[in-house]
Amino acid sequence: MKQITECLDRAFQNKRPLKKKWVAFLEWQQDVQRPYLYLYHYHHLILIYDPISYYSLYEWHEKKSDYRGLLAAKKYLNERHYNDKVPSK
Repeated sequence: MKQITECLDRAFQNKRPLKKKWVAFLEWQQDVQRPYLYLYHYHHLILIYDPISYYSLYEWHEKKSDYRGLLAAKKYLNERHYNDKVPSK
């Protein structure tokens, strides 16, 4: 999905999220000393992803659009994690 690609690209480039249906951002976690990626659909948290270890910590979907976005985000992350560096704090 184009919207997922756009919001995840912005997150990995440390740009502010656009005010759209899908929003993603990296947030630094002090307790584990690494950033986590958060993906929201409207106000629903869909995914928490650890871009350092390449695994999802949390996944959720209620509607078909949530599920399609979750699948698109997981596909995007699987394709990109081999050659992308996560920006440091």
